[in-house]
Amino acid sequence: MAEAVERNLEDSLNEILYMRKAKLFKKSEINEIIRKRRQHEYALQKRNKRVLDFDAYITTELILLKLLRFRRQETSERRFLDKIERSIISRLVRLHRQLCYRFQSRIDVWIRFIEFCKILGRHISVVRLWNRLLQVHGRTEPRLWASAAAYCLQENTTAKIRSNMRKLSTETSQLREQHKKLKLELQALTRYVNKKDQKKIENVISDIRQTKLQLSEATMDLARDRRLVWDRVCLEAIREARRLLTEGIALNPECKLLHLELVKLEACSTDFFKTRVLDRVDLSVEGDVDLPTDADTLRKRRKQLKRLKKAAAQDNARFMAEVTEDITFVTSGGALKLVMESVMERWPDDLETLESLQQIVSAVPNLVDNAAQTQLLSKLQELQNNPKQRETASEQTSSSNEDDLRKRLTNYTTQLYETVLCDGLSVALDLWNSWFMKDEHGPMKGDQFRFINPEIPEAVGLLRIRLLLHSLNVSWSIVSQMDTEVISDRSSRYRDTEAEQKTRIWLDSLATSPWGHLSPEFWISYIQFEEKSGDCTRIPAVKWRASKTLLPEPYNRFTALLNSDDQA
Repeated sequence: MAEAVERNLEDSLNEILYMRKAKLFKKSEINEIIRKRRQHEYALQKRNKRVLDFDAYITTELILLKLLRFRRQETSERRFLDKIERSIISRLVRLHRQLCYRFQSRIDVWIRFIEFCKILGRHISVVRLWNRLLQVHGRTEPRLWASAAAYCLQENTTAKIRSNMRKLSTETSQLREQHKKLKLELQALTRYVNKKDQKKIENVISDIRQTKLQLSEATMDLARDRRLVWDRVCLEAIREARRLLTEGIALNPECKLLHLELVKLEACSTDFFKTRVLDRVDLSVEGDVDLPTDADTLRKRRKQLKRLKKAAAQDNARFMAEVTEDITFVTSGGALKLVMESVMERWPDDLETLESLQQIVSAVPNLVDNAAQTQLLSKLQELQNNPKQRETASEQTSSSNEDDLRKRLTNYTTQLYETVLCDGLSVALDLWNSWFMKDEHGPMKGDQFRFINPEIPEAVGLLRIRLLLHSLNVSWSIVSQMDTEVISDRSSRYRDTEAEQKTRIWLDSLATSPWGHLSPEFWISYIQFEEKSGDCTRIPAVKWRASKTLLPEPYNRFTALLNSDDQA
């Protein structure tokens, strides 16, 4: 413990030396800073880590930063900013990272780190933190997807535009300086030309003129990029926000907030494509630019107008090469209409959801189809006029959906039993995959079983049947090898390990779904899988994951079931 503390204090030794050189603190104050840092470092090295210890260390470093700012204002000392303040900021970032790593289950810790990076202006770090936060809490807190999409649309776009404009301005200034230098050299060479060195100088002049032309073309390209920066960044932000919201809806299909946020996003994208993209479709071909041409005022400026038309056509063609969306479908409101219809079909009897949808539609009436507006208004009027019918309809739909799901799951179990008796275990496993594994790109993307309510007994029974089929298939393969008295070759071993890995990956994906939070039977089945047909050394890790993932009441049931199994 003492070695780690002293190592961390030695890392801040240069910072203390520069504080003494700048004469910002007295010797007693520096000793007090070192004493407090040593105290905080010892608190962080304890076995039982606490959030309060990290918070205390972070607050002392922030107070030190404020005190440094006040002392610099008083003494007008501006030396060693990169040595003192940057060192403190790097220590604060390290503390926030350790805090997020130790306490990943707490969302407030992640949000504080994100806000701290926003204050520092590190927007790339903010995007990485949002991605990591969504990986950890995306299945339990669907509101995080909406806030991440809002950040991509608003703050990240402005930060990207500012950084791009700053880069382009520096590059254009550098090119202009080079252009001026070349111009002065060219003038000097053309003035003082001797007859002896005339050929050499002419070659040099031709080279300089070629480089000058290249520099002028580069400046034109930079100016074109500067004109297209805003539209490019906005288009990328809309795509990124749509990706985040669709992934959040795929993981949380019953979240109404994400569906409504997707409606808002599609309205924004429709407006953007109408105002900024649709005009470029007709103007992307050279010569089709509609500029105001008054005969009296623009006769002298025909050459300038031709240049403007050519530049506008080139800009439009360059931008339209990056657009991959169906422009006519988006600008006509087709995407917005599809999202609205999906919300109305999913929650036809939910008055609050439809009212919020009506508020969104009323804000952009010019982007929505009239038929969709009238359909939404008629549904709202029916629900407002008949509140009792709405309540009974919602209860009936929920009960009927649950009953239908139970019947479907019982039919699946009977079909599995029949296929095992008639066709065998491998055919039964293929039948299971045809029901729930509909995508071949991995179990996380195509697993439909993760969206089933784990509190339904038929679903738990179907899970146990799936694991039982796997264990029986493995045991039958071993028995067949022993009967034939043939040494198992590499292909059969590879098949067994591949099936085991697929089943384990599927169980890991279920652990990140509501099954991992609500179902203790799932974790018992996972332990039995590793005990019977998997790897026994993984059982302690599975128990630890269950203790970290399950909610308090399901965890009590899990411990009771685990103790009863151990006693049996």
